[in-house]
Amino acid sequence: MSSTNRHQQTDVWVKWDWLWTTIFYSSVAVSTFFMLVDDGRDRTIWLPLALTAVLLLWHGVGFKLTYGGDRERGTRPYLQFFIILGDIGLWFVLVNLSPAYYFVLAGLFSQIFRHLPIPYAIVATLLLTTAIIFQQTSDEGQPVSLDNPIVWIYLFAGAASILLGAWMSAIINQSMQRRQLIEQLEITQAELAETKRHEGMLEERQRLAREIHDTLAQGFTSIVMHLEAAEQAMPDQPETVQKHLEQARTTARASLEQARRVVQDLRPGMLENQSLPDAIRRMAVRWQEETNIPVTTTVTGTSNALHPDMEVTLLRAAQESLSNIRKHAQATAVQITLSYMGDMVILDVQDNGVGLNGATPSSLSGGYGLQAMRERAAQLGGAVEIESEPGEGTTVVVSIPISS
Repeated sequence: MSSTNRHQQTDVWVKWDWLWTTIFYSSVAVSTFFMLVDDGRDRTIWLPLALTAVLLLWHGVGFKLTYGGDRERGTRPYLQFFIILGDIGLWFVLVNLSPAYYFVLAGLFSQIFRHLPIPYAIVATLLLTTAIIFQQTSDEGQPVSLDNPIVWIYLFAGAASILLGAWMSAIINQSMQRRQLIEQLEITQAELAETKRHEGMLEERQRLAREIHDTLAQGFTSIVMHLEAAEQAMPDQPETVQKHLEQARTTARASLEQARRVVQDLRPGMLENQSLPDAIRRMAVRWQEETNIPVTTTVTGTSNALHPDMEVTLLRAAQESLSNIRKHAQATAVQITLSYMGDMVILDVQDNGVGLNGATPSSLSGGYGLQAMRERAAQLGGAVEIESEPGEGTTVVVSIPISS
């Protein structure tokens, strides 16, 4: 946390600490002044001056050492209580030398509640009140008795000081707790921001991985398969070789265009100038031309424009499903159904192939497609389900809720 933030979060009572310190030292200075101008003193001035210097050094240096640069209240209560006891003892000696030192009480009471936790402050206040009562009754030549009104006056004054100090202590504690909560909140917010930044980086990496898989990887797979088919047709079937080479060239150009769109983070080209149903139909026709496997595309319900992310997810799911059918299913027919159901859009891609258990893994498959499909759907609150029976084909169902 920066020093600026720490300064902004400093408690008000700490910011105003200079005022209470000034009141204390001023009360000592005023008492010393009145002691010096008192014509009725019967003692030399060197002793009270020396004790005054001791009081100032004891208080200033003592609290500086006990805090050690940390102005948190009550950080070392035992040592701070010891310093206050020394202040009370020195005051008691000084007030016996000159009544002028009663002015020190104006600053001494505030120092008690400024530096001590409330239990220690109450004890110190009771000790100071007892010392005042004893000194006053001694000056008046009266006994310390409950019948003496002076005793009651200072008892009530001490009680009032304790109540006021307890109230101030509660405010100080509340201020400290509020500051700690603010600091914890700032730390939590910083950690949350860092977590979100990290999650954003991971999501971006996953998005790029999905885009690369759905575009470049599938394109390269198609190119390799066409080149392998062309190689097998050589040299006896030149027309077939030319057909596969042309399809590989077309796929390579399309993959290059898709790669550019991935870099630019644009929507798939098929979705830019046409609706999702048209894009799926066009993709299915092209896939059928490449594989010679019949594809039937059906759209049910009212076709509405969806959020771009939803349309991309559904189109990529259809592409991935067709790619898997080509590589694994050994199918002879494929049915694609896009259903608009009011609050839900569902994509079904069904084939009549060998099913998942009977499928032979392809050396060209990285196994990332299904995971990417699930992640895309999950980000939109949707789900991917796969239904398959050996010898009865496979159905991929992608369902995504439509936000109202």
